[in-house]
Amino acid sequence: MAEVNQLKPVEPAHKFEVTLEHDDLTNEKYELFKNYQIHVHHESPTEISSSSFKRFLCSSPLKRVMKDEGHAEQPMGSFHQCYRLDGRLIAMGVLDLLPHSVSGVYFIYHSDFEKWSFGKLSALREAALAFEEGYNNYYMGFYIHNCAKMKYKCDYKPQYVLDPMSYEWYPFEDKMKPLMDRKKFVSLTCESEDVAIQQSGNNSEDDEGSVGAKPSNSASSPAERKDSFIGPDGDTWKYLSPSEAATSGESLLSIRMPGIPKAEDVPHEIDLDSLQVHLGSGMTFETQNLMAWDDEPDITNSSSLKGIIAEFAACLGPEISKMVAIDFSRGG
Repeated sequence: MAEVNQLKPVEPAHKFEVTLEHDDLTNEKYELFKNYQIHVHHESPTEISSSSFKRFLCSSPLKRVMKDEGHAEQPMGSFHQCYRLDGRLIAMGVLDLLPHSVSGVYFIYHSDFEKWSFGKLSALREAALAFEEGYNNYYMGFYIHNCAKMKYKCDYKPQYVLDPMSYEWYPFEDKMKPLMDRKKFVSLTCESEDVAIQQSGNNSEDDEGSVGAKPSNSASSPAERKDSFIGPDGDTWKYLSPSEAATSGESLLSIRMPGIPKAEDVPHEIDLDSLQVHLGSGMTFETQNLMAWDDEPDITNSSSLKGIIAEFAACLGPEISKMVAIDFSRGG
C-alpha cells in the first residue's frame, strides 16, 4: 500500500496586512498619529488634537476618482496606506495618487515598532505601488540636504532631483549631490550658465560661498549665485536671504525666487485681465472690470491692486489661477 504524506501549510504566527484606504479620520488613525508626534517629534499631548490631525493628514481636497489607463484603472486622489499586524494599526503612509506618480506626503508609525525601520519599508511599498499600478514615478517629497531626518531619501536609486530654476530633473548622484555638499542653494541650470559665461570670456573668480562680489554688467557671476535668492535692481544684483525677502516689501516678481516667474514673463503665461474676482452677494467679475485695475500698470508694485493679484496668480501658476476666484467679500 502506498503511503501518502500530506503536509498541511504551517499556520503563520502573525498576520501582516497592507491596505490602501480612504484618507478619512478614524480613532485608530488618530491614536497612531498622537503616539508618533509624542515619541518622534516630542510634542506635548496638549498640543495634539483630532481636529489638527484631520486638517493636516485627512480629508484632502483632492477628489478621489478612477482613471482609465486602457489596460487598467488607476486610483487618483488622497489615500492612507495602512499597515496592520494582527489587526492592529502600527503604521500609516499618507499618499497622493497623481496622474503620473505616487507622492509620499507623510509617514507615521507606532513607537512599539520603531526598531523595525518602517520608514524604509514604506518607501519600498510605495515604490512597489507605483510599479504595480502603472504610475510613472515615485515622488518622495521635498528634500533638504542638511536635514538629518531626510537623509534616508538618499538611500534609494535611481533618484532624480528637480532643478528649482528650470524644473528639469537631474540625477542626484551625478552632479547635484557634490554641489549640495558645498552650497545651500543649487541649480544646475545656473551652474551651466556660469560655465558659459566663463567660456565666453568672463573671467570672474569663482569664490566659493562669497557674498558681495560685484556683478559684471547685468549678468550674475558664479560667486553671486551662491547660497542666496537674488533680485534685480537696475544693473546691480541684491543678495536676499529668505527672511530678508519676506520682509523687504518687494514683489516676489522682482526677486529671483524658485518657482516664481520673472515679471516680464507673467503676462505671457497668465491672462491677468481675465482672473475671476468675487465681491460678495454672488457677484463675480473679471479683473479688467475693476475700476482701479489700470491705475498702476507696474505689476511689481506690491502695494497696488494689480501687483498684489499678479503676485498671487504667479504663485498659483497659469493652470490653477484660471480655476480660482479671488474673494474680496471676506474681511479680516
